[in-house]
Amino acid sequence: MWNLNRVKIHYLGTVDACTEGKVKDNETHVPQDRYSVEGFLDKNKDPLFQDFKRFMYNSLDPVLQEMWPEGKLSITEVTKRPLTAAVLFKNSMISLVENLACKEPYYVRCIKPNEVKSPVQFDEQRCRHQVEYLGLLENVRVRRAGFAYRQPYARFLQRYKMTCEYTWPNHLMETDREAVEAIITQHGFESDVAYGLSKVFLRTPQTLFTLESERAALIPIIVLFLQKVWRGALARKRCRGMRAVYCIMSCFKRHKVKAHFREVEKRFANVRNMSDYGKSIEWPTPPAVLLQFHENTKYLFRRWRARQIIKNIPPSHMPEVRAKVAAMEVLRGERLDWGYSRTWERDYLSSVSTH
Repeated sequence: MWNLNRVKIHYLGTVDACTEGKVKDNETHVPQDRYSVEGFLDKNKDPLFQDFKRFMYNSLDPVLQEMWPEGKLSITEVTKRPLTAAVLFKNSMISLVENLACKEPYYVRCIKPNEVKSPVQFDEQRCRHQVEYLGLLENVRVRRAGFAYRQPYARFLQRYKMTCEYTWPNHLMETDREAVEAIITQHGFESDVAYGLSKVFLRTPQTLFTLESERAALIPIIVLFLQKVWRGALARKRCRGMRAVYCIMSCFKRHKVKAHFREVEKRFANVRNMSDYGKSIEWPTPPAVLLQFHENTKYLFRRWRARQIIKNIPPSHMPEVRAKVAAMEVLRGERLDWGYSRTWERDYLSSVSTH
């Protein structure tokens, strides 16, 4: 009974750790320090299951209901239980292992040049001691004794294929390994290379440095070649576009010329049977390309019309016609209804307006 009362008193009043062993019945102790979990990171919490929260919220005790307001959420709103700290840690480790598995390890060893963190001091004895105890010398010896550089055939071929005439731009061999062997053979590195099932192994760095130097020398040439090809493709594309434009312009001009000729032919089709031989016909507007041709055509038409008018005049009457033409030139402008601007009616004697 005393323990139950003690628990009740302990719950009703916050007890400090230093006074926890001195709690008496019906006494409440106010601690000097108060603790709060507000602001804690979610990853540092170990949340309870939603079933427990719902169970405590459904209690008949109003105090418990106030302590667990999260329990009022319906089961449809909470579809699965929250992840515990152990599950979160496990998932984090699995993600880390998967991330490391797809990477290539690259180790960096830092050496302190001095103990005073000065940028101008170099303690050789201190650096030698660090190199020795970090195992760097043993690592270098092991790599010199074995094959320090390894690379898959496809990746090695993709990087150094421009250094061999048999593999650039694409090889015709059965496998990438044969193409890599062709590259190594052309450079004379057979004794410094070993071939595995899926990778090529290089023993000394000098072999890799030689390949890299040749690749660096060929890269500008390849870039210039690609620029030349691309610029040529762009120029040919522009040329095709200009040719298409000129072709469309030529076809359109041809269409306009043909349409103009058809219109002229339509208007002057019955000109021989007309009383004025087509003088009253209005000429269609020609396209810009036919302006000079249009003027020449009108000049030829006037000559033809004049020939049609005078072809039936007897030679004996030609002096009189010339005299009339001279008189017309003299009297030009005196009478508006006289002259060549007057409508040609052939028989003026039968005209009522003339007499």
